[in-house]
Amino acid sequence: MDEESRAAEAAAVRNEMSGGMASAIVQSGSIGTVHVGGAPPPDPFLWLPVRETDPVALGGRHYDGTYVLRDRDAELAELSGLVVVTGEPLSGKTTTAWAAMVRALPDHQVCVPPPGADLRALARHTGGPWVLWLDELEKHLHERGLDAGLLARLTSLGVPVVATMSDEAYDEHRFGASAHARVLSRGRTVELGLEWSEGELGRLWESDDAGHWFALERRGRTGVTQYLGLGPDLWAEWQRARRPANHPRGHRLVRAAIDLVRCGITGPLPVELLRTTHELYDSDAASGGSFEDALAWAARPRLGITGLLVEDRGGWRAYGSLLVDATWTYALPPVPDAVWGAALAHDPKAVTPQASVYYLVKAEAGDAEAMYRLGRLIDDEAWLRKAADAGHAGACGELGRLLAERGEAREAEPYLQTAAGAGDAKAALELGKLLSDRAMHWLGVAADAEDPEAAHRLADLYLGMGEDDKAFNLYLAALDRGDEGVAGSLGVLHRYRGEELLARLLFRRAVDAGDTQRLAMLEGGGRSERVAEEYLRSRAADHGLDAVHLGVLLEERGHTRDAGFWYLHGLTLGDSYGAFRLAWLRAKEGKLDEARAWMRKAAEAGHPVAKKALAAEADGADTVEG
Repeated sequence: MDEESRAAEAAAVRNEMSGGMASAIVQSGSIGTVHVGGAPPPDPFLWLPVRETDPVALGGRHYDGTYVLRDRDAELAELSGLVVVTGEPLSGKTTTAWAAMVRALPDHQVCVPPPGADLRALARHTGGPWVLWLDELEKHLHERGLDAGLLARLTSLGVPVVATMSDEAYDEHRFGASAHARVLSRGRTVELGLEWSEGELGRLWESDDAGHWFALERRGRTGVTQYLGLGPDLWAEWQRARRPANHPRGHRLVRAAIDLVRCGITGPLPVELLRTTHELYDSDAASGGSFEDALAWAARPRLGITGLLVEDRGGWRAYGSLLVDATWTYALPPVPDAVWGAALAHDPKAVTPQASVYYLVKAEAGDAEAMYRLGRLIDDEAWLRKAADAGHAGACGELGRLLAERGEAREAEPYLQTAAGAGDAKAALELGKLLSDRAMHWLGVAADAEDPEAAHRLADLYLGMGEDDKAFNLYLAALDRGDEGVAGSLGVLHRYRGEELLARLLFRRAVDAGDTQRLAMLEGGGRSERVAEEYLRSRAADHGLDAVHLGVLLEERGHTRDAGFWYLHGLTLGDSYGAFRLAWLRAKEGKLDEARAWMRKAAEAGHPVAKKALAAEADGADTVEG
């Protein structure tokens, strides 16, 4: 074979090798592919430097970066052979095993196979120092997983196997004659409890980690590791529950429980308080079922440990980690004003300090509603005044009433008027009282100056207050001064006193003065006419009003001559109604000229109907005769 042919044949010879090392290779064109033992483990195994790992990468739920030594850590100072850390769910098994591995084997590589992976190839791995990590070991106890032979091989190679198992899984696999039991019997077991010892709790407190302090304070009946491990999942589930397709009512219910604590309520929350408060949140989402459905969803234990809401002494409370996340991470918006109101109504003593701070911040930013609430909360008139000056109707009403009670009526009036205009009935009442007092004062001034209308109006006010003697005197004064409109009011007073005849005579006088509303009051019973007539006769000689009324009584009885005498006598004593009655009396007698003359006298004296009659006569109507 020439040199060129040999070169071509050599180029055609290709041998392949994979896995491990070989001390000698026979190269031949007919050998083909050669696989030598000691191959690295197949994918998808994960190989990591131990010092760069964390519990989450190795199967743990959550990790905050700070590890607190457990009492059982001393048993994990050295790792060799199979070491199994057991405990109840969320007892900290994975984190404790990881921390021991980092302390004991920081320079090793760690192999992290997925559950169900074929582990047999690991028996031929001859790389640098390494450790096999098997979280939830029961998932690796199968015919291609960890068996007694592989464990013996790894132990002979000096490869530690660090594993975790729940107590339940360990008890299920450890005992009996199965292959699983043989594997576990060759391991060293370190059992972790949910309850932390005093020493562990002390180290937790000394860790200088706020999250650990919260775990101590807020874990309730759950363990420290349960609190730390489950908290993030509870928060995430609650946040996602607000979507319409999930549990929007349940989300609002838990939000109410959290916010009521943020308001300062520390005790159990009554179910009715939660029922009322959770409806105070704005929501575009569907109702999400009934309140009872929402409560059942929120209270359902997650992982068999705790719900979002926890029953407590006949009430409910939000699980502690939710309160911490909401309060210290600022992950929620401010508590709505309506919820503050519900919290204050439920427990004002507990809520007032927190609410004062909340409203103070908003008040200083110019929020009138916050100014009003702060003023009421801390009984501060200055904030109440600021709210009122900013136009807050509630503050106006409250400040107005406060000022009125202190006698500062002038200053109170504009505030009360604003509140009354906004529908505040109490403010309207107070304003009415202020204005009534002021009206009585000025009406009294005018009445003292002999203004008949003022006397009439003031008498009406006194009559309404039950001071009928003052009302009577003022009515008489008004009537004496020519206010015919007062006759009806005076008639009401006489009827109130049971003096029916006098009342009827005054109602007749009022009707004659154009007060048609008194027509319906002309009928009625009461004190005998004889008594009333005696009263009129006893006064008629000296009082014009009584003289004219006596004349009306006599005219009704057909004694027109005597009636005319008393009409004239009353007119002489100053009662213009006497002229009016004479005009009608003469008209009925057919003495129209005299009637017109008396009607003019009545009009000149100010009688309202007489004045209208003369005006109509000037227009061509014979009103006296009519």
